[in-house]
Amino acid sequence: MSIEQLQEEANTENTIKEEYKLWRENCRFMYEFVSETALKWPSITVQWLPEHISRPDENLIESQLLLGTHTEGSETNYLKLASTQLPIQKGKVNSKIKITKKFENNYEINRARYMPQDGNIVSTINGGGEIDIYKLDDEDKKSLFHLTHHTENGYGISWNPFKKGYLASGSDDKSVWIHEISDKVNKIMSFENHEDIVNDVQWHTVNENLLGSVSDDKYMNIYDIRISEKPVLQFYSPDSDGINSLAFSPFSQNLIAIGNGNSNISLIDFRKLSITPGSQGLLHTMMGHSDAITSLEFSPTKDGIVASGSQDRRLMIWDLSKIGEEQVQEDAEDGCPELFMMHAGHTGGVTDLSWCPYKDWTLASVADDNIVHIWEISGNLLNEGVPQEVDDNELE
Repeated sequence: MSIEQLQEEANTENTIKEEYKLWRENCRFMYEFVSETALKWPSITVQWLPEHISRPDENLIESQLLLGTHTEGSETNYLKLASTQLPIQKGKVNSKIKITKKFENNYEINRARYMPQDGNIVSTINGGGEIDIYKLDDEDKKSLFHLTHHTENGYGISWNPFKKGYLASGSDDKSVWIHEISDKVNKIMSFENHEDIVNDVQWHTVNENLLGSVSDDKYMNIYDIRISEKPVLQFYSPDSDGINSLAFSPFSQNLIAIGNGNSNISLIDFRKLSITPGSQGLLHTMMGHSDAITSLEFSPTKDGIVASGSQDRRLMIWDLSKIGEEQVQEDAEDGCPELFMMHAGHTGGVTDLSWCPYKDWTLASVADDNIVHIWEISGNLLNEGVPQEVDDNELE
């Protein structure tokens, strides 16, 4: 490595440290609470589990999350079940992550997602494209089913929210598969229409028969599993540098968000899509990140709120109701009107995020820095009031 490269690395590291220090100094204005837990190995995936126990007399909610490991092959990889506590009201709780159970896996866990109809059933897709199905209460800590139909690394995995056991997956091998998982595994169908790696797959949040996939080939494909093994609708994003993430709004059946390799987020009107390849349906482009989008998720409890994670170490919260609002010069310098908040506490690229389904404005996020963040957005920001300081004891 040259002297110039070493100097550039040192400058980057110093910049990251300075930005992190500034973020910590401003936490009291931005969060009801925020906690950081260091892991031995980075987790590329995170998801809140729906089951929780509320203890009002102790001002806490007993919560659980899914995590993974990325050991680069030097140690065994695991799907991890983790526990934490969330405060019901302002107050001190033990929000540090505790690993309560581990399930072996052959490769790094790229994504882990629970079945909506049964939170005890979890699917994972790994660095070899293998899919494993686990039962979290299984004392053997081994997968129930091990699927090897994909031949390369995979990130896309999604359970159908209506058809119990229907699991979609996507991989670097350019294919999308659907299986039904019950007491056995049944193949439903497969799609091989993308010309490059498939980065994400998601079932529609209203129509049980619609599935979306996005790829480095710059296409979003929409499939209707009742009709054929070809897309029924497509969206082409020529300047995207590939599409990495896909999210359907849980409140508006016609609203789709995609996260692009060029750092932008595209909002799409489902009704205006066509089977003819093109950019028909593009409603708006949100710009604010400076590197590729890695994760994208609509809030499950607040209409028009979406979170995005990026390789730029930032996680951004967007309020779609603010699109098009006029801004004064000072506000415009901070970003577009729909950019509601920036979470800047990670020192590595953000790899995944998850909205808490039972506590408003609360998220978990993971990054290449081996840190899990759990945080709740300040009520002062939500109410657009005058910022008030949070006691240092509430920031872990």
